[in-house]
Formats: sequence, C-alpha cells, structure tokens
Amino acid sequence: MTWYKSASEFKEQNGYTIDDVWYPRVTAIVSIKAKPALYAFYASMPNFKAAEAMKNKSADEGTLIHDTIEAILKNEKVEIPENIKPAISAFLDFRSRNDIDVHKVEERILSKKHGYSGTMDVLAEVNGHLGVLDIKTSMAIYRDYNMQTSAYVEALVENADIPPLSRWILRIDQNKKCVRCGASLRSKGGRDKIRGDKYPCEHEWSEMRGEYEFKELPNFDHDIKAFLACKTLWEWEHDYWLRHV
Repeated sequence: MTWYKSASEFKEQNGYTIDDVWYPRVTAIVSIKAKPALYAFYASMPNFKAAEAMKNKSADEGTLIHDTIEAILKNEKVEIPENIKPAISAFLDFRSRNDIDVHKVEERILSKKHGYSGTMDVLAEVNGHLGVLDIKTSMAIYRDYNMQTSAYVEALVENADIPPLSRWILRIDQNKKCVRCGASLRSKGGRDKIRGDKYPCEHEWSEMRGEYEFKELPNFDHDIKAFLACKTLWEWEHDYWLRHV
C-alpha cells in the first residue's frame, strides 16, 4: 500500500471533491490491477530511481501528445511542438478517414450509485455511433483500458437518458522503421526500444513517423463487473485512509 503523509494528500492524489463530497478517481481504482508490462520495465532498469525518472519523462511526453490532440478536438488554436508532429499527423490522418462529431472533451464524470468519479477524454459520434473515445499514447492497448472506459460509460448512462454507448481506444504513437528488416524503433522517456528485431541487422532507420491504432471494446457488462471488483479491492487496500476521509 502506498503511504501518504495525510488524508489530504491521499484525497488529492486519488480522487476529486464534487459538491463537497470526495470520490475516488477511476484511474486510481484501476491502478490496483497487476501490470506485468510495467513490472518488466522496472526489472529491465538499473535501479528504481532510474525507472521512475524514465517513467515520468515518458508520461510527460505522452501528456503533451494527449493535450495537443484534445486542443485540436476543441477547435482551439494550437502550435504543434516539433518533437510530436509525427504523432499528431497520425491523429489527423485518423480524423480525416472517419466521420467524427465531438460532443464533449475532458469531461468530469460522476457515479453516485457506485461512488466514483473520473475525467473522460472524449464523448463523440464516430461513424454514426455515439460513444466514449479514450486517447492513449502507450506502446500497446492494454486490458486495463476496458475497465476504465466501462466506468465512464456506466457513469454517463446513470446521469443521462442516452442510448447504449460504444467504447473505443485510439492509440497514437510515433517511431522509426528499419528500411532493411522492418523493425521499429520507439524513443520515449529517453530510452530507445526496438521491436520486431528478429535477426541480426545493421539497421537503417527511416524518419520518425506517426501511427495510430483504433479499437472498439466489446463486452461492457463483463468489463464493468471487473471495474467494480477492482473498486472493492482498492477500498480494502486503502481502508486506513478511507476511514480518515
């Protein structure tokens, strides 16, 4: 269990206060789930301090892409930083290939029924279907996202008379491609990661290019049950602090 200096610090790092009532945040709740890929990353680093520094730098780079995309979706005037232009180009390519009608961006959600809150990325109609669009800058689409998006949908349906909602993950990334063997080089957080390097090759890397992966998530009922189970475990793990909130 993470230790906090005070109940105030616990509240600030794990939730939102809405109408004078504190609610745990969706992403904090989902964090209770085991993350094998993250554990493997920590194991590959020389020490914990180096791993934390790289993780934080990577998160900052991802946040920059995320925030730039949301500004574009809000029709705000935005200057695209040079270091993320390939990723933003990939997003613009996705948008040009799909019919997207944005309803809400960065919207706070609340489920009084289940007692949690969160911040949804985008509520939009994509090719005629209304749903939650979650933007990620990760290396892959992880199963945790199923639970996270199911929580957003559950809260939205609870608070409005709307039809069943779809759920999508839009993963945006950028990398270089080896023109000889097809391997990819991903630079994030100050670390270069080569994937698809199946045989020895004197790599010749292309210019940085953007890519996107768009995936619809099925099985809402299964995912919301998993999220609520996570919430129960998260509450058990943080019982000490919750009794002080």
